[in-house]
Amino acid sequence: MPEPKDIHVDAVLSQISLQYRNEALIWDQVLPPLKVNKRSDVYYIYNKDERFRIPSDAIGPKSQANEVDYSVTTGNYSVKDHALSDFVSRAERDNADQPLNPDVDAAEFISNLLWLAQEKRVADLAFVAASYPVGNKVTLSGTDQWNDETNSNPLDDILTGLDAAFIRPNVMVLGGLVFTQIRKHPKILDAIKGRTGVAPRGGIVSAQDLADLFEISKVLIGRSKYNTARKGQTASYAKLWGKHSALLHVVQRPSVRSITFGLTFQEMQMQTQRIPEPKRGIKGGDLIITAWNTDEKIVASDVGYFIENAIA
Repeated sequence: MPEPKDIHVDAVLSQISLQYRNEALIWDQVLPPLKVNKRSDVYYIYNKDERFRIPSDAIGPKSQANEVDYSVTTGNYSVKDHALSDFVSRAERDNADQPLNPDVDAAEFISNLLWLAQEKRVADLAFVAASYPVGNKVTLSGTDQWNDETNSNPLDDILTGLDAAFIRPNVMVLGGLVFTQIRKHPKILDAIKGRTGVAPRGGIVSAQDLADLFEISKVLIGRSKYNTARKGQTASYAKLWGKHSALLHVVQRPSVRSITFGLTFQEMQMQTQRIPEPKRGIKGGDLIITAWNTDEKIVASDVGYFIENAIA
């Protein structure tokens, strides 16, 4: 009797395929997108000092009220175009086995790369000390870094940052490795147990536990990776979000007279086009192009606080 392998011809499984992709990206929660009508323009900034100076408001029975005034300055943005393309031949479509779908796969592949590039642009802006004013940042080293569970104190570091920002931050951004460390730090565990009367399950805290402890809206964890090697070289993977933490005041849907750490200005939202290319290959095909434009900009750096090198 023949062996099973001798009477079966391997075929492609139509109910499964494997695709590596990044976990949830967080760029749009760090620098929220704002749709604009022009590729470049200016926006008004109300002067901060005038809104926090207390004038004399005493008034006599027959005198006039002390007159106050306000002024505005302007900031500007200018979007940059981003696009990628992939050619899908008719021959590919005719010969692709399920579950492959060349058009969908190409469009998704391109979009993921554009999103990944956007994540890196935002991470490079939000996770660098130069983006924050003096007094709104600290660099940890040695025994102050949070991987030293005996001597470091992330509780104090974070509380200091929350108080240092001009408007109290409502979002904490942690690099993935930083979150792994802080969620099991003894001082954090003790603080949560002292607050709730219950030790965190399994001896580690969740992102929501941290948000509740510090009375902020959310904790964002940057876990994305990217390949730093050039095409043709052996792949080398690195974390997009480094070993840092940022405390930010973020308005998710910014509008007139709101204040938020930063924005992603967008004149054109992401769009995908199919352009016929009849002369390529023997059957022709289509060029799949996905494009958009953005300007990532910190508009109120003093409502953020940066903890550089939170872990070694």
